Amino acid sequence: MALTDHNDVFIGSTDDAHTFVLLNRAIPGGHRILTAAGFSPHEHLGRTVYLLPPEERGDAASDRTSTAMAQMIEHTLDIVELAWTTTFHSPVPTGRPEVHIQICGATVMATADTDRARAVLAQCGFVAQGDGVLRLPDGVDEPEAVGRIVRAEAHLLVDGCTIRVDLGIATPADLPPAPGEHA
Repeated sequence: MALTDHNDVFIGSTDDAHTFVLLNRAIPGGHRILTAAGFSPHEHLGRTVYLLPPEERGDAASDRTSTAMAQMIEHTLDIVELAWTTTFHSPVPTGRPEVHIQICGATVMATADTDRARAVLAQCGFVAQGDGVLRLPDGVDEPEAVGRIVRAEAHLLVDGCTIRVDLGIATPADLPPAPGEHA
């Protein structure tokens, strides 16, 4: 399985700025909900991937995603949203987010510009590596890693931090196959 496969609904972003939704179990009316919100369905390696194009970012992507989530939440609370394309970021002096979480295979690393952000990451189980990078410890399974990332992102957003979570998926063509399918 992939990091994207453990929750009923997984919302993320590719590196090339597509917002995507994966339904990992049947959600009543899921197809209709997503297409009505402006997502286009695409068959990919044994699953349907729902996409917004790169032009749909910030407020537009957030509105479409929020509309779909509000309707799907009636059928499941197991929704994960880690899409950097749906978060409106006000300009920051450095031109980059204050916190950057990057997923590379089984490794989850984070960098943070402030002591407060580093403290939040530490509270969520990230361990300082001594080079300014924090990392989730080896042996953390995928569902636990997703949970820690979601908790960190939520806490950081409440604290007013800008954050970007990179899932390590370059384009929609690089999305993992459906569980049980082989690429």
